[in-house]
Formats: sequence, structure tokens, C-alpha cells
Amino acid sequence: MDGSAHPSDASARRAARLAVAQALRGSGLDWAALSACPPWLAAAPAAREQLCAHAGAWWLAASLRACIDGRRLARVYDLLGEARLNALRASPDIARAQALNQAPQPLLPPDDDMPQHLMACGRALLAWSLPALPRPAVLQHLGWRIDERHYDAFAAHAAWAAHALQAVLSDAPPAQPEQAAEPPDEVADARVEEYEIDS
Repeated sequence: MDGSAHPSDASARRAARLAVAQALRGSGLDWAALSACPPWLAAAPAAREQLCAHAGAWWLAASLRACIDGRRLARVYDLLGEARLNALRASPDIARAQALNQAPQPLLPPDDDMPQHLMACGRALLAWSLPALPRPAVLQHLGWRIDERHYDAFAAHAAWAAHALQAVLSDAPPAQPEQAAEPPDEVADARVEEYEIDS
């Protein structure tokens, strides 16, 4: 074998670039800039928001793993689902990074602010992964306002930021059960207590 790319691989790359170009239609970016953009930009808005939540959780993974506040964890549960949250907190990668002092462990905000904080961190991490040239136009097109102080934190923990991105972008979402009605208050309270006990 000559090591050249398989035709199906080239076709998949072309399809991915086309999907990104369609998603960013009207952004003013030329084809070269669009070709440099990552495939996740072609995700549907709901899937992209879920990606942001997952990215934020991975960036904050050490803090979430150490968290014993059930109300904070319950708000993360609402965003990620039980499977993702439990898998994240049990990840040996995070335990190893904590042991080696490689993963940041910032303080978490109050429980009511957790969803917004998680999403802000996730959007910033995904924005940080964009090539510098098309980044402003892409963010404007998406309507994302990023606090660039996040970028300093990512640069200070670049290895962990890169690992978090890789983990998020390579992860297949777990199967989602059929949507059920909102649980009554006593069930929601029990869920909080469960996390307080298990954490």
C-alpha cells in the first residue's frame, strides 16, 4: 500500500467541509477559511449546545469530581444526563490528572449559576479550538459572546484543555431514553439527596 488516503476518506472530508460551509453560510468567510473550521460547527443547534455543555463539564471535570454539593451536581445532571455525569466523575483520566496536578480545579459557582457557567466554559473552550483567522466571524455568526479571560486559563492548562476537547469531540453521546414528564418535587429532592450521599 502507498499510504495514500482512501477515496471514501477524501469524500467524507469533502462532505464535512460542505456541511460546515452550509452551516456558516452568510458568515463572509472564504472557502479557505471554511475549510480550516472544525466539523462540529456543522452540528444542529441543539446538538451544538449539548456539545458546549459537555465541553464545559470536561474543562471543570476536576472540580465536579471533587464536588460534594448535591444541588450543584443536580444542575449539571439536568444538562448532561446521568450517564454522562457519572462517566465523567468516574473517569480515570480525571483522577490521574488530579493526582498529577494537571487539571485545573476552579471554584464552582452557586447551584443556580451552574448551567450558565458550564455553558460559558464550554463555548469558550470550543471557541478557543477554532483557528484564529476565522474565529471572530464564526463567533459572530453563532451569536456567541466569549469572555476571553477563559482563553488565558486554557493557555495556562493547555494540555488539559486539549485533552478535554479531544474527549468531547471523540465521544459518542449515550442513547437517550424517551422524554418523560418532569418529576414531582419530591423526586427532584430525592435526586439531590442521592448525589449528596453518593458524592
